[in-house]
Amino acid sequence: MFYDFTRDENHSILISSHIVSDLEKLCDYVAFLHKGKLLLCEEKDVLLSEYGIIHCTVEQLSELDKEVIKYKKETPYGAEAIVSRKDAPNGFKLSPISIEELFVFMVKEAK
Repeated sequence: MFYDFTRDENHSILISSHIVSDLEKLCDYVAFLHKGKLLLCEEKDVLLSEYGIIHCTVEQLSELDKEVIKYKKETPYGAEAIVSRKDAPNGFKLSPISIEELFVFMVKEAK
């Protein structure tokens, strides 16, 4: 029902949800609020096409230009970083990102 309604450019719906996978299917624009602060507001397709994830070691992550890294996550098994596709460092495989993955990274960075 929402999907058909929002296909008309004259209609908008504001949805507040933690079920990001549903929002990714339905929404054209995404805004992310965390603890009352607006962390992101962007067109969904721009986010999906502009950013990617690189997988590396913690050591490799520490050697990357800090300006290139938008968000990062370190684990006992390695590291992941969200980077702009146009600024992605050479030598790393750039994987596609989902809106849900982006939000998880953002929440961990915002703590």
